[in-house]
Formats: sequence, C-alpha cells, structure tokens
Amino acid sequence: MNFWKISDFTEQIRNVYNSEKIHMNTIDGWFKALENKRIHYVNRTEDTNEKVYDDLDLNIAIFIKKRREEKWSLSAIYEDLENHFDLRMFPTNEVGQASFVGDMETLKEQLSEELKKSFEQIAAAQIEELKKHYTSLIQEIPKLPTLEEQKEIRFQEMVIRRRVEAQLEREALKMWSTKPEEERMKKVGLFRKEEDVNKRSLFVKEYVNQNYEDRLRKELDL
Repeated sequence: MNFWKISDFTEQIRNVYNSEKIHMNTIDGWFKALENKRIHYVNRTEDTNEKVYDDLDLNIAIFIKKRREEKWSLSAIYEDLENHFDLRMFPTNEVGQASFVGDMETLKEQLSEELKKSFEQIAAAQIEELKKHYTSLIQEIPKLPTLEEQKEIRFQEMVIRRRVEAQLEREALKMWSTKPEEERMKKVGLFRKEEDVNKRSLFVKEYVNQNYEDRLRKELDL
C-alpha cells in the first residue's frame, strides 16, 4: 500500500496522464467535496492530522479526471463513485464534524436561496411602485388639444382680437368727436371747413396702439 501527501499525490496523477495541467488545488477540492458530502473519507496522520492519500484515493482521482474529460458534472461523478469503488467510511470521531460541515453547506444554500427570493420580492415591489408613480404623473399631464380644437382656439383668439380693436376704435372716435372744432376741422378754400380725416385716422390709430395690450389681456383673463 502506497501513501502520499497532497503534493506527491498530485505528482502521481500527473504521471498517469503525462500532464502538468492537473493542479494540486483542483485535486484537493475534489476530495474536500467528497468529505463535505460524506461520500468518501481521506485518512489523516495521527500526529499532525494531515491528509494522507493511498492507492484507493489515487484510483478515485483518476476516475474523476477521466469522467471530467468526458464532460461529466462533478455532482454526477460523485454520485456515481459508489458504483465503482468501495468508498472509505468516516471514523466515529469524524462523523460529527463531517455532518456539521454538510449541515453548514446546506444552511448556506438555504440562506442564499432565501436572500435571492427576498431581493427579487423587494425589486418587484419597487418596480411596481415606480410604475404607479409614473402612471400617476402621466395622468396629471394635460392632454394636448386635437387639430380641430387648435383651429377653434386660434379662431376664438382672432375674434377676441378683432372685438378689442373695434371697441377701441369706437372709443377713439367718441373721444375724437368731443374735441374742439379747431382740432377736428380744417379749412377747404376761403369759406368752407371739413373734418380732417387724416388727423382723425392718426388719432384713432394711436389710441388703439396705446390701449390694445392692456385691453386684450383683460379680455383673455391674463
């Protein structure tokens, strides 16, 4: 019976495959997983409790390596080992420790799954809240008027503008009529006078211009 520590054990496997690509950490990981799953136990030295691998472990490692090259998953390989090897049982004083490790791994998986579900629920709730918020904002945005409504608005504005102009023109003409005759009339020849139309038009225009903005704002409730 041969015995090896992990470095020499790795070298034995490399010799079988004539390859330097097999890393010691990979092999160590295989056997740690086997112990965590309570499938196979690796012997220890009595003084330092250091792992010591033997011929059975070598055959198991070669088997795992071959199956990996055949694209088997590690979990499937581990489950298949008992069909090919007389796997080593755990010593009585190691069972509790192995069980604890296995339970810890199970607990980690359960906690990880619970956290994942919690995060998904929180994310879903936040997304739903955002949807409600933006839906509310969209509903508060005033709808744009249709093309027909826009035409009607422009038409009403034109009507109001013309009404304001007409009101101011009437007011201007009324004020013009109250002015003294010498301001409104002009001589035509030696003995005849007539209304100065140009002067009247200029008066009306200035009056409308001076009062148009304020009157329009009043009409539009601005």
